[in-house]
Amino acid sequence: MSTSEELREALLDLEEARKKEALHRRMAEALLEGLHALVTSKDPNTMFTRLFDAMKEPLEFDSAFVLLQNHDGALVTLTTSSSVFAHRVWRPGAMLGRVLGGQPVAVFDTRLVEEWNTQPEEVLGAARSALHFSIRTTERNAIMVCTHPDRARFSKNHVTLARRFSMLATQALQKLESDEKLADLEKQLETQASIAELNRRLAESEQKLSRAKKMEAVGLLAGGVAHDLNNILTGIVSYPDLLLMDEDMRPEYREAIETIRDAGLRAAAVVDDLLTVAKGAASPREPLSLNALVNDYLLSPEHQRLLEADDGVVIETELGGDLLNIMGSPIHITKALMNLAYNAVEALQGTEGGRVLVRTENRYVDRPLKGYTEVRAGEYAVVSVRDNGSGISPEDLERIFEPFYTRKRMGRSGTGLGLTIVWNVMQDHGGYVDVTTGEGGTEFLLYFPAIREALADAPSFLRFDDYRGNGETVLVVDDLEDQRKTACAILRKLGYVPHSAESGEKALEYLSDHSVSIVLLDMIMEPGMNGMETYRRISAIHPGQKAVIASGYSMSEDVVAAQHMGAGIFIKKPYTIAKLGQALKEELTK
Repeated sequence: MSTSEELREALLDLEEARKKEALHRRMAEALLEGLHALVTSKDPNTMFTRLFDAMKEPLEFDSAFVLLQNHDGALVTLTTSSSVFAHRVWRPGAMLGRVLGGQPVAVFDTRLVEEWNTQPEEVLGAARSALHFSIRTTERNAIMVCTHPDRARFSKNHVTLARRFSMLATQALQKLESDEKLADLEKQLETQASIAELNRRLAESEQKLSRAKKMEAVGLLAGGVAHDLNNILTGIVSYPDLLLMDEDMRPEYREAIETIRDAGLRAAAVVDDLLTVAKGAASPREPLSLNALVNDYLLSPEHQRLLEADDGVVIETELGGDLLNIMGSPIHITKALMNLAYNAVEALQGTEGGRVLVRTENRYVDRPLKGYTEVRAGEYAVVSVRDNGSGISPEDLERIFEPFYTRKRMGRSGTGLGLTIVWNVMQDHGGYVDVTTGEGGTEFLLYFPAIREALADAPSFLRFDDYRGNGETVLVVDDLEDQRKTACAILRKLGYVPHSAESGEKALEYLSDHSVSIVLLDMIMEPGMNGMETYRRISAIHPGQKAVIASGYSMSEDVVAAQHMGAGIFIKKPYTIAKLGQALKEELTK
């Protein structure tokens, strides 16, 4: 195949990847819109109405309603987007029984289904086809029904999407339950003045529980969306690297492909923000200096763009001498610093003489420190970001770390996740956040547990020849065809001989008759066994089998478990040629 034919095929692959990315982006936007409705809506009817609006386009329905199961087993309308379905009672038969059991059901013609035929003609006329899926909490069983006046409107793809949205609808039902509990608690507080202090503590506990459920919903969905997008971005990031290695490429092609690659890298950075919000988004840790992280951020292109956007703000630093080191993830701590600096500059817009001070220092806390959160006793390296703006109101201060809670216009000044990322980074690092605010400005303080361990040596620069292969065989195990295709193309360019398997089961079949130098193993594969179980069974066939783990998620408990069994380095999708090549070379030379 000639170079021009290879280039044309690669460009076609990139176009297909862009289409898939656009589909996943629309899905992600719908999920984030639903999450925004879930977090910000106070009235239950408004919450479900906005949730229906978010789900309407991807699920392609005309009307929707939620049926709640009573103690006698009957299902009654909880909320609906159309008055036709209001105040209806349903008796579960075979079909609704399957739905309550957790199986989504698409009905092509409602007139052929027992439960629907018991409803009035106006209901049947408005809903000739229907999609049903279960939403349940520990206390309630419910069903969400999406309808359309035409026959056969819902397909297998709609059922698959319904499984994704059922989590969102379940969180909405849980929020409704939590709000009902809070409403009941408020009535008790009004009538039980003698135990007011106890009830206040109970109310705080309920609010914390409600906040935890919101964060859990954001984390679970953000993690799923980020995983899907990272899989798509692998092709958009990796194929341009392959193409750009062609020294004879025409300049106009090179510029276009570099633009595609840079856009993919920027998208990957946004996805990494979602993973920071997601629960369980662990990352490798190393000894760090907060002073070095502050200096690196202040010299970064992101910070320079921030200064150019508002050149009236002066940013100063006071970096403490002999600062204790911390153990952490440099990427995520830098994200926290970037978000705090961005918020501080935003708070000073229109303020004459605006100043931001970034300061680091050692602090020893000899007794628990009461602040925004309680800081336990111990040694800390502290970084603070202070502005001289107008401060934060008490009402806003209570909610500033909640996802999507912002006074800025959504989409214009960020996603509403900036301070949520700060909060999650500190929780992930076992640290604490304190906030002080008033008319003289606002200061955020991040307390990181200090360590006495020295900093690691800076990694040396590697040339392409340093991580080129020598004809070793690599088995690529991934459930997505485009991922296998991308990985094999990179491996051939690196000098390896690639083979591929579409599942853990297929990998075991291949390895029962063959051996390979190393396995490139995806961690999340559906359906069938996941990466951890696959590696466990591979090890039974070939003890000590070398492996590199790849995933669109950040490092998880399954990754750690596989590494304890003998698997090697973990790399996160989308990976570049250099990242994959270095990981393979390091494992093969162990």
